[in-house]
Amino acid sequence: MASRARRTPHRVIGRGTRAVTAGSALIGWVLVFGAMTAMISPLPRDTVAGNAIAAPPELVPAGLPTTSAKPGAPDPMAALKAGDCVEVPIQQAKDATGAPSWKAGSPEPSDCDSVDANYRVLQIGPDPCSDPLYTLESAPRDKTGKARYHLCLTFDWRTGVCYDTADMDAPSKVACGTPGAHIVQATAVLEGTTSGAGCPRDGRGAVWVVWNKLELTVCFLGGDDPGK
Repeated sequence: MASRARRTPHRVIGRGTRAVTAGSALIGWVLVFGAMTAMISPLPRDTVAGNAIAAPPELVPAGLPTTSAKPGAPDPMAALKAGDCVEVPIQQAKDATGAPSWKAGSPEPSDCDSVDANYRVLQIGPDPCSDPLYTLESAPRDKTGKARYHLCLTFDWRTGVCYDTADMDAPSKVACGTPGAHIVQATAVLEGTTSGAGCPRDGRGAVWVVWNKLELTVCFLGGDDPGK
């Protein structure tokens, strides 16, 4: 009996020790788990020291797309004014009946003192030609077919200048002294009249040519033979 009494407390104490040990282990795991949780959990409301990074700039609206196409070259004819001179190439052609005629090419600006400057500007602007003296009209068109301007021209007769008048429909300026049967020198250019009464006379008188429709009279030296 005595021996059993001594063993009984021993077994009780053993179970209690294991219980205490298991409980201590549980508390330890709880503490460890809590510590690990504290280490890996975010820290709300904490401030982290460091340099502030500027916010990215706001987007700027893109402009209109650019194009590599070059703007058209300015038209030198549009800058002309009344009194300026142009060169108009004259080409031989035929009229509706097949008779010899002349065809005017595209005018280009020219120095009035040049022998190539065969026409003078009377008018330039948005309106059609109205000056009774004009003999050529140039009206370049835009893409819609509308005339960009009207260029009104008349032949450039000038006092003191010499001309080849072999064909009076298409005379040309030449250097005075150029040989030829119909080389003449203008002594006066009379606008608004069809009379040669005001032409200057020399030792051989005077010669003149009249354009009734243009109301123009051009005077030449008395010995000249102005064309046919």
